[in-house]
Amino acid sequence: MAISIPLFKVHMPAGAAAALEATLASGYLAHGAQVEEFERGLAAWVGNARVSALSEISGALTLALYLAGVRPQDEVIVSPMVCLATSMPIANLFARPLWCDVDPATGMLDPARIAELVTPRTRAILAYHWSGDVADLDSLQTVARTHGLKLIEDASEAFGAEYRGARLGNQGSDFCVYSFAAVRQITAGEGAALFCANAQDHESARRLRRYGIDQTSFRLPSGDLNPDSDIPLAGFNVCMNNIAATLGLAQLPQADALVARQRANGRYYDAALAGVAGISLLARRADSASGYWTYSLRAERRAGLMRKLHQQGIGCQRLHVRNDRYSCFADARNEGALPGVDRFDGDNLSIPCGWWLTEEERERIIACIRAGW
Repeated sequence: MAISIPLFKVHMPAGAAAALEATLASGYLAHGAQVEEFERGLAAWVGNARVSALSEISGALTLALYLAGVRPQDEVIVSPMVCLATSMPIANLFARPLWCDVDPATGMLDPARIAELVTPRTRAILAYHWSGDVADLDSLQTVARTHGLKLIEDASEAFGAEYRGARLGNQGSDFCVYSFAAVRQITAGEGAALFCANAQDHESARRLRRYGIDQTSFRLPSGDLNPDSDIPLAGFNVCMNNIAATLGLAQLPQADALVARQRANGRYYDAALAGVAGISLLARRADSASGYWTYSLRAERRAGLMRKLHQQGIGCQRLHVRNDRYSCFADARNEGALPGVDRFDGDNLSIPCGWWLTEEERERIIACIRAGW
């Protein structure tokens, strides 16, 4: 049966096409006024003005890791239960992931397992907010401070998530990244944002995202290049462009409504699926509010439930495959040392929770699971 209730769906509001047409007609397609306006909107929405709009999530994480001091042969503590967009930037900087176990009740980093991994080469902790849920930030920040490590939050799936009343990106962690890829809550087609905790990192990010250029001095008043404008540190090319920013700007006014709808769906599932045989609901902190990008749970005999859901036209999948299985990370494997990952990887499953779900579709999903498999 064809999938009629998708797990992911692109959101594109009315007016986006007209806004994009105006940007295309302007002749200014690279980084410019629309990007700066998008940054102001994101700063207001998150509550942190130290934001840089970037081209995509892996570039944002590469920049965050670099700002955190990660260089070749260094180490980054990270769970293998992450997106490839999260782990590959570590390898791209010729650094090494230190695979940390997860709490199988959440699928996210177990702070109690971090200290045993720290070595003199360890530079950062990369915390992944699974499926829109919120990691144990207080404990992660404490262990990071204790060991002199930078804490980077990957909130690529957690747009709209909150911890103790404040949105991610405004929690005091050194860095936090968001994704605006096609099927995120807010999409720019492709794009990302990097939030910094301090002004120095923010200023460095704004230079390094464009080759290390100081935009205030790179050109003379005439528009000619300024030969006296120095580039002390070589940078990247991960700027967001005006086309992507235009799409993002068209959606920011709907951000609160989209997150509210997904959160309502997720909380409805919390009540409707509690106690269902074969299902374990994830533990979500009482002091946090998930963004519910998908509704993630744990299912006994997962393959059977997936088969039944697909037969009913309901999209579902394991959200990510443990990254330590890939041979490109062979030198970082830690066989037998990650029992929480073993458990979570074996039965995690995501079902649709998006803004597009109707009440009838939501009930159809619930009825399918409740009936057993």
